[in-house]
Amino acid sequence: MSLHTKLSALARTALCIIVLSAALVVAQQPPAGGTIHVVQRGETLFRIAQSYGLTTEVLARVNGILNPSNILVGQRLIIPGPDFIPEVDTPETYVVQFADTLASIGAAFGVNVETLVALNSLANPDSIYVGQVLRLNGEIPQDSAPVEEAPDAQEPPREQVIHRVQRGETLFRIAQRYDVNMSAIQEANDIQDASRIFAGQDLIIPDARTASAVSALPDGIATIDLTPLVLTEGKSGRLLVTSAAAATVNVTFLNRVIPVSSSDGGTTHRAFLPVALGTAPGIYDISVSVADVTGRSEVLRFNVQVTSGGYGRQYITLPSSKVPLLTQGVEDNERGLLETLTSRYTPDLYIGGPMGLPAAASMFSAFGAARAYNGGGFDRYHTGADFAGAPGTPVIAAAAGRVVLADTLNIRGVSVVIDHGWGVYTAYAHMNDRYANLGDFVQAGQAIGTIGSTGRATGAHLHWEVWLHGTPVDPMQWAAEAFP
Repeated sequence: MSLHTKLSALARTALCIIVLSAALVVAQQPPAGGTIHVVQRGETLFRIAQSYGLTTEVLARVNGILNPSNILVGQRLIIPGPDFIPEVDTPETYVVQFADTLASIGAAFGVNVETLVALNSLANPDSIYVGQVLRLNGEIPQDSAPVEEAPDAQEPPREQVIHRVQRGETLFRIAQRYDVNMSAIQEANDIQDASRIFAGQDLIIPDARTASAVSALPDGIATIDLTPLVLTEGKSGRLLVTSAAAATVNVTFLNRVIPVSSSDGGTTHRAFLPVALGTAPGIYDISVSVADVTGRSEVLRFNVQVTSGGYGRQYITLPSSKVPLLTQGVEDNERGLLETLTSRYTPDLYIGGPMGLPAAASMFSAFGAARAYNGGGFDRYHTGADFAGAPGTPVIAAAAGRVVLADTLNIRGVSVVIDHGWGVYTAYAHMNDRYANLGDFVQAGQAIGTIGSTGRATGAHLHWEVWLHGTPVDPMQWAAEAFP
């Protein structure tokens, strides 16, 4: 090839490069009022979108990004101006997440707040709650006057998602988070041993219940999860918070401070939430504050729904010899003793899964029923679960822990209370014999006494209670579920 030919080829190549470069520049010209952002080291599309007051979805759509988690240092991103109106395919419904407000949901989907209020018959725009399903479009009901009762939560749509394992997570907890059977996750990812997962691992979550949040969590909170999303009077909830760095977390719920247990170097935080019997159905707020080692504090507030336990009623007839035990003063003194005792927080947890049942006997009276004694009013609640059994039937510890009460009480008779840590206690009442003493450390399944009829009892049975942060809650929930 002659020198002239080579120079001509080089010239044509240079011309092509110039044309292509010009085309790229034209293609990346921002719309009127917009700008260009060059991706810096450590930046994410989410944080970039947040800094410009945009959503990740809008920024990805404008720049043709299929995978929002895959952007490169030096990449040029078009940032649309304030007058840019994205074309949004508004879904039929949206499931409210922890940091969402009605205004942020409306902004994300291009629906004004007034329309959302009317579509969903909301009494108060600030009363939306986590897990609530909101209609985003459709016909406004003819009678769109606000109603006091929130609509029932519906199940969010299910789809396959990818979950990146965080430090301290277990496969069981991940399965709980997405409401998926753990074996389904193992099968989808070819995991033989459920304990062999590691931080940073990407897991396929098949048939997951998901709902993407439109609002960002505070910087100090990496993830937050509440189980169940809808709480029930008389039952317990679990709040799991992971912080971006070591932090101190405080939780307030139902006008009380809830103890928080932290692990993994101060980045994983768990709180057990008791919902007392008699709590009226409605919408209640939870406050989560996160303070890092520098003292900088951030607060996340969100609403949750509490529903009725629907425990029913019972009529009880006591023999005349035990009627004096119905005196209000006797009730108040014993309740005060147990509330004080079970409000103490122990940092070590001795529960490793669901609690065992306290006796090899059938349950004949469940937790929560309103009770009327000897023809009186329904002014007392059953704070435990009763198990029928012949006198002398062994009573066993439902979980490991330390005995903090071993005594004879007026109403509960011969009783044992065990501290399992993290504010969780079990109580065993109306026993005949007692084998455990104050200060003993007992193991799950260990015999601590025998069934009897001491105290305010109409016959031989075991009255079993779970107390959480000084509040009696349904013990059968703790036997059916693994809380930590």
